[in-house]
Amino acid sequence: MEEKENLPILSINKQYLNNTKIGRLIATKEYPDITDKGVSMKITITDNIVNLVNLKTDPNITLTDPNITQFDMAVMDAVYTIISAGVMVVTPEWICKVLSGNMSQRATPRKINMIVKSLEKLRSTHIRIDCGEKANAKGKEKKYEKLIYQSYLLPLSSVEARLAANGREVHAYTVLEKPALYCYAESLHQLIDVPAELMDTHALFTDTDDAILIKRYVIKRVMQMRNEKNRLFSNKISFYWKDKETGEERGLFPELGYVPDDTVNWRQKKKSINKVVASTLDLFKEKEIISEYEIYRQGGSKNPTSPTMGYQIFFEKR
Repeated sequence: MEEKENLPILSINKQYLNNTKIGRLIATKEYPDITDKGVSMKITITDNIVNLVNLKTDPNITLTDPNITQFDMAVMDAVYTIISAGVMVVTPEWICKVLSGNMSQRATPRKINMIVKSLEKLRSTHIRIDCGEKANAKGKEKKYEKLIYQSYLLPLSSVEARLAANGREVHAYTVLEKPALYCYAESLHQLIDVPAELMDTHALFTDTDDAILIKRYVIKRVMQMRNEKNRLFSNKISFYWKDKETGEERGLFPELGYVPDDTVNWRQKKKSINKVVASTLDLFKEKEIISEYEIYRQGGSKNPTSPTMGYQIFFEKR
């Protein structure tokens, strides 16, 4: 009889979010479908530093949707969070709990299927990050002639396992090594750690697919602002803005894939987005991560009928 690996009871104190520019762009930038031939990108870090990134799929695997999504990034963050807790085996059920922030969350078959599809994509997609120039720029002396991180986005192998909590047999994945994108993030101190309690929002709103990504966007943005080492020029969570230098569309809408229009459906969707953003900020206010927040409107208007452009965050009482 095949021996099954026994899994511990998962305990998470902190969650981790990848805060690298590479992580953001591979999930939002439009590029040709990733194939076994590879897709290469030049990602400008500063005026004189460019990282070369290559993504390619396993030639023996056919993926229905090969491109990386924000949900895929969230799954990668969840896997890194689990292995950072000292567990080198992950299950779709655990990932669902981490994404929700509610460790009592029951995973639906639909959600499990979504996570499995993402895991199969990520363990079949290889990333190569040539970042020697970036590493050398961080120090005063040149340390490397060449520095390359490479692995599958999630280096995983399939395994059958048994949960310690109830003895139930589940499909799981063994983590073979730390993912290259997260080794890269560690080297640049570009991982955001978040107390696990701040991710548990199930009492405030339903953890729909959209809500999970929206709250993670808000949490990441607030924690970026809170870190004094980040040279941010704004204390706003903006729905949309355009980088004047690069022409890149930024903000919650474009980065999470929303395309505003004049339909009733979009107005309802925007109302739902606002609820998740405001509820997440209310939690941060309750936990004294922020002191307060307020809506900011188009052109700085105070007229409540003017379009909402986002939220301004305050860390000290005014």
